[in-house]
Amino acid sequence: MPDVHGDHVVNQQTTVREMSEDMVSQGRQLLLLRLAKHALISIILSASLLWVSWWLVSSEPIKDPKYLDRIEGGKLSRFLRVDGKYGLIIMYQAMPVLVIAILSLGVVELRKKIGRFLDCDNQRKMKMGNVNPSEEVVRPTFSTYPLLARLGWWNPFGVLTVAEVLMIVGILLLVLYSFGRLVHLDFKTIEERYRADPVGQTLRAPILRKLDTAAEHLGRAAIIPFALLWIPVSRGSPILRLLNIPFEHAVKYHIWLATFTLVLLTGHSVSYIIYYCRLDTAYKIFDWVTERERCSLVAGFIAWISGLLMWSTSLSYFRRRWYEMFFGIHHLYIVFFLFWMYHAFWTIHFFILPILLFVIDRLLRMVQSRRSVDVLSAKVLKSGAIQLYFPIDPQEIQAYHALSSWYLRFPSLSRTMKLQWHFFSVTSAPSDETMQLSIIIKPLGKWTCALQRRLLMAAGGRSNQPRKCPFSFKAGVEGPYGDETDFYVRYNTVVLIGGGIGVTPLLAILSDVLHRTRATQMNASQTRSIHLYHCIRKVEELCVLNSVNPNDICPEYEKLGLRICVSVYVTNSSSTTGCKDREIDLKTANYLSAKNDRNETERTEDENCISAVTIHANRSVNSPVETISTVGPKGKSSWVAATMLASIAGFYISWGLSNVYIVKNIRNNFPTNYNRAHIVIGCIIFGTFLLGGPVVMLWWLMGKRLSVSSPSPNLRKVNIATASPLETQAQEYYCATETDIDQESSEQQCLPWNGKLHIGDRPVWSDIFDSLEKEYNGQNIGVLVSGSESMQADVASECQKHTKVLGASSLSNVFHYHSVSFEL
Repeated sequence: MPDVHGDHVVNQQTTVREMSEDMVSQGRQLLLLRLAKHALISIILSASLLWVSWWLVSSEPIKDPKYLDRIEGGKLSRFLRVDGKYGLIIMYQAMPVLVIAILSLGVVELRKKIGRFLDCDNQRKMKMGNVNPSEEVVRPTFSTYPLLARLGWWNPFGVLTVAEVLMIVGILLLVLYSFGRLVHLDFKTIEERYRADPVGQTLRAPILRKLDTAAEHLGRAAIIPFALLWIPVSRGSPILRLLNIPFEHAVKYHIWLATFTLVLLTGHSVSYIIYYCRLDTAYKIFDWVTERERCSLVAGFIAWISGLLMWSTSLSYFRRRWYEMFFGIHHLYIVFFLFWMYHAFWTIHFFILPILLFVIDRLLRMVQSRRSVDVLSAKVLKSGAIQLYFPIDPQEIQAYHALSSWYLRFPSLSRTMKLQWHFFSVTSAPSDETMQLSIIIKPLGKWTCALQRRLLMAAGGRSNQPRKCPFSFKAGVEGPYGDETDFYVRYNTVVLIGGGIGVTPLLAILSDVLHRTRATQMNASQTRSIHLYHCIRKVEELCVLNSVNPNDICPEYEKLGLRICVSVYVTNSSSTTGCKDREIDLKTANYLSAKNDRNETERTEDENCISAVTIHANRSVNSPVETISTVGPKGKSSWVAATMLASIAGFYISWGLSNVYIVKNIRNNFPTNYNRAHIVIGCIIFGTFLLGGPVVMLWWLMGKRLSVSSPSPNLRKVNIATASPLETQAQEYYCATETDIDQESSEQQCLPWNGKLHIGDRPVWSDIFDSLEKEYNGQNIGVLVSGSESMQADVASECQKHTKVLGASSLSNVFHYHSVSFEL
């Protein structure tokens, strides 16, 4: 008789041995990945120090008047100027940027692989029942501790974390030290010459020389922020991805750097205007002539004026009221760059690599946005907000995160608006099986209001007969952008604070946590408690919160250990006429009954009263849908790196050839700044589009072949999971009718969330944080804010107040501040 028990023990021991060997093998791979990541980061830090060292040790302006003599010295100098200070600039300024950009993509990929290894390790431990939650270190961090949290005239930056303050101080010190050092050395030389020959010089001459020197070095110091400002404005910048800075946060860094650049250039321009006026040679300011490597003064003046015009129209007051004008005028950056080269071409190597990275980013964005993406359906909510659904390619899921944001363009809106791109956050999670992207838009400006009007027109009014929708269900979609780390899952307790439509990124977080809870059955390392505070003006805006139903995603999330507490504050009590209680349970709140209690006169006078409608595209059910392109700035890192290398190599090769075959033939008539600037523009276009373009085309063809081989999603497979069952019954041709509207409205009487509805009250943040402080002990609590500047400042102030930097005990909590707001 066979020994069944013995065989079972042997098989069990074999399985344990294989699992142990597998764990050892994966541990070695994880160690190698981490070593590779740290090695790349070390090289990046070395390249950064090399870039900074130039501004710390360079002792004189970059002047090379013997260009023609050096150009005859050999082929190397003719092809690419690596002689003298030009070679040093390439080595200290251009090459470090290229190394940092390429290696940043490598670090990003290694982070993803390490994250996947850790996820697999956690899942294996869960199966073995070996999950031991590690002791978390409760302490504030530089990137999440708000150092400046008060608004006022003295703080134009808004809420600043310690890391942001250090960055601002570091750039200021670098610019001021470089400027002060060079001015000190030149002033010392001027004074020595004056003391050596006081008779041959007037008293005014040294003063004017010092003014000339200070003005020149102000312009030279402006090169530092000017070179840096191109990095945050590149939406898919690998450097931003390395630093875990999402594009919506980097925009403010671009604004700060641009403002600092214009301050320095204003000092540079005004000083030279005074200088030439004191010399009675003010006519030189309007002189177009440039000899050899001298500056064209009028070109610099035009660049300065165009910069001031861009800056003034980008101010918040102007931008919010006349966005179209801001959008158009901001394209003067091309004029600014061109006339900068007309003015001081010798500075080109300082910023040519950041500009090339920006142009490559624009190329990838242009390719991605060329695809017309199908809109699966559109929904106008009771509050007037618009909910759009887009199909997403399975290959895009890896780059798509809950805090992702996307740019949208609807060419069919109008002739003046078809080129406008607008930035929106998602409300869906990448773990959703429907493979769809959900975006909610509140109509505030001209573009969003026009979109709402066209959707209501497409609904065909309230007729029972389906009508052909006049609105084209095609959109340009660009992205994803935003945070790639899913940092909120690191916190056991998360506090979400949203104002108005700012709740949309928080809904994506809720959806993602619910999907994770259902998939992993509550891993020990996951978020266990979520507090959501939502501030709205009118009760109708609750439909945005209701667009995500936790019971549809994970009905048993409470039994699995996930706790979600929602507190909604309706600040306008007049919108809840007929409701006597100031605090209502969300589970029993019938918020639509308050609207139904109004008489017909009040209902017709309410211009904001909009019936919810759902519109589906006029397409056959079996017809394939066009998904979002995977070719973009944040696509596969290998293809992005190949595009960058091909474009940059193409630029330098074409520039070198132009030096050999164009500049070489000009002996007596040295090429002016204008001619050389035009050559550089041509080389940028040639290198980026003619050499980088084929790489992008090959990438696009490979992606198209993969999408053809995989099953294409259609309307049957990509159904919209919402609270209304009508949306899962998509007909071949469908427009909303009055019957559908009434049924949909009647099914959304109750909110699916646990919590309270506060009517006519505003949240008292000090009381809320005091209660959180008492409820939890010794935890890192993540606080995510999406709202107005005043809301962000109030919440940041409470995080600062309730986080002890010194003298903290083991029971002290740390509130980590994260802003997820975007304002453009």
